[in-house]
Amino acid sequence: MKTVFFITFLLAFTASHAQQKQKTAPAPVKYTVSLGGYTNADVSADVFKKIIDSAVTVKDSKGNIYPVTRFRINYTFVATFTDSETQQRKDFKDFRVSDFYDTNMLSEVWRASIKDNAKKGDQVLINNIIIRLKDGKKLMVADFKGELK
Repeated sequence: MKTVFFITFLLAFTASHAQQKQKTAPAPVKYTVSLGGYTNADVSADVFKKIIDSAVTVKDSKGNIYPVTRFRINYTFVATFTDSETQQRKDFKDFRVSDFYDTNMLSEVWRASIKDNAKKGDQVLINNIIIRLKDGKKLMVADFKGELK
């Protein structure tokens, strides 16, 4: 009888002790992309013209900042032209895209163009954002996007 009690106790102790030692996977790191302190481009055209001179910044949930090694900007806007045959003004969507390497800022040409032309309804997408982690590895993070108000 003592043996049965001892074996039962040993099995219960081992089972409860084994459950306590299981480790949970660490929570995935969340990275936040911002431009001029804004985490998306759902801002007025005037605000966007002011923040366009800022660097693309990536922070983790602990506040650590990571260097941006490349990114792409996609800019969609409505342009107007006069049809030469009908002399009517027509609108069409235009799309511009450019990749930037070894920098976290848009080129001076891009910044000047946006400052001169940004208006309500324009759409901004900064994607393919690659950061360098502390161990030297590279990681693609979430997009920065929105529509100018």
